[in-house]
Amino acid sequence: MNDVARALGRAAISQLHPKMLWLAVWPFLVALIVWVVIGYACRQVVVAWLVGIMAGTVLGGWIDAGFVWLGFDGGLDFVMRLVYLAMVFAAMVLTALVIIATVAMPTVVAWVAARDYPALAMKQGGNGLGSFGNALWVGVVFTIGFIVTLPLWLIAPLAFLLPLAWWGWATARMFRYDALIVHASREERVALYARHGNAFFAIGLMVSLLNFVPPFFVLVPIFGGLAFTHYALHALERLREERGEAGIANIIGVLS
Repeated sequence: MNDVARALGRAAISQLHPKMLWLAVWPFLVALIVWVVIGYACRQVVVAWLVGIMAGTVLGGWIDAGFVWLGFDGGLDFVMRLVYLAMVFAAMVLTALVIIATVAMPTVVAWVAARDYPALAMKQGGNGLGSFGNALWVGVVFTIGFIVTLPLWLIAPLAFLLPLAWWGWATARMFRYDALIVHASREERVALYARHGNAFFAIGLMVSLLNFVPPFFVLVPIFGGLAFTHYALHALERLREERGEAGIANIIGVLS
């Protein structure tokens, strides 16, 4: 956990640089504009669909009965509108994550590596196409899982834990790949996934907690990219030291 705390601390410091602050803002603005338009245009259709799904269930009946007991009608429609807002917000954050992972992460990795890991050799274990494919796969799984588990949000405390778990998983799966593709070989990347899988997920969860703290959720995508880059490159550096490659990497760094 010391390495996780170290990565988060370094990411917080890196986030204050003007270049990183701008990288945090523009992907979120793009995602915000896109999903405000889509969310407004689709609100009636999707809410009606959600109400239709829940109306014939025991849980839907409980919700309506509970609101009637409180003196309000249309309780199920109201709750499904809240669920819809949560879905749109999740889609917005996921879109910002995808933009960062596929477009901005090369800048993040190059910036962090130049400042903190200048002697780390680049083995190019991945490429932009792999990054896009990884982001697409994560996005599909996230979307399906998010929708399938929506009814469970109505059970406290799952309304907090499930979104956090999904965001943490998606953040980890996206950024661990992009943080390593330039410097790690494919074999090194797989080894680091196996060794540090729990740590990557822990970073994803901690970063995703910011989604619940306005206005810090704007920083989640780029802060996550910085945290995963700091952690992954440090872990890669230690892996090579264990394998006796550090000396070679340092010599290459000095000569270049």
